[in-house]
Amino acid sequence: MNSELIGMTAALGSAASWALGSVLFRRLGDDIPPVSLTFAKGIAGIVLLGIVVLLVGFAPLDNQTLILLIASGLLGIALGDTLFFMALNNLGAHAVVILFTLGQLLTVFMGICWLGETPSLSDWAGIGAILSGVTIVMWSKISGPEGHTRLIGLLYGLLAISAMASSIIIAKQALEIADSIQATFIRMLAGTCGIFLFGQLTGRLIQGLSALRKPSLFGFFLLSVAVVTFGGFWLSLLAIDNIDVSIANTLNATEPLFVLPLAASVLKERITRVVVAGAMLTFIGILLIIAPW
Repeated sequence: MNSELIGMTAALGSAASWALGSVLFRRLGDDIPPVSLTFAKGIAGIVLLGIVVLLVGFAPLDNQTLILLIASGLLGIALGDTLFFMALNNLGAHAVVILFTLGQLLTVFMGICWLGETPSLSDWAGIGAILSGVTIVMWSKISGPEGHTRLIGLLYGLLAISAMASSIIIAKQALEIADSIQATFIRMLAGTCGIFLFGQLTGRLIQGLSALRKPSLFGFFLLSVAVVTFGGFWLSLLAIDNIDVSIANTLNATEPLFVLPLAASVLKERITRVVVAGAMLTFIGILLIIAPW
């Protein structure tokens, strides 16, 4: 299997994992505040990734690579994840997903401006089709005024997008030296340390974790962490390690299409013709990117 196919498969796998993770963590958000949820997720992720790193080995890294990964973790996990959970609680899963398609556009332009990436004409056509299709799908899910709560969630979401997009660009540079599992572990460790320090300042970190004493909720939490850590974080880094950031993150933008069956089965939402049309447009975009023109 060539590196391009590995990268594209990993990007789509990451999208599916984030879709499932969004639904799982939305439910957890009813019992655990965002800062505590980010910290608990980080601790569990460090343990899971640490076991894998011990099995495969930890290669020494230079100081510049370590600094890049630490900065990426602080931005994308400590700040980005916390803001994401805040947006999730105020907007709901579907509204956050469509909002985060804007992050794909931001990441595309960052990849072009900072990393010198040059998507082909068919890639650009695919990018446009995917983003258009995703927007159509999700816009049909978030119609209707939400007032002040929506505005607050929108602000949190925009800040989260900026933090996560910046962290991806920083991580891309570090992946020239570090492998994806090791990079994910370091980012998770740095982000969790950052959120711990922030939580100590607010004094609410430990108090918010009391809900995890319930065995059923704790098991649900561990499942959510495993999905996001290995499916979301690791596959996203594996993707950008093998293909351009702009292409990897545009494929990640298909997340709403993976949310649709979850919305129908778990959230009992009706899938309309508009949603089907948006889904078809998005898959056309995927074909434009994957097809060997």
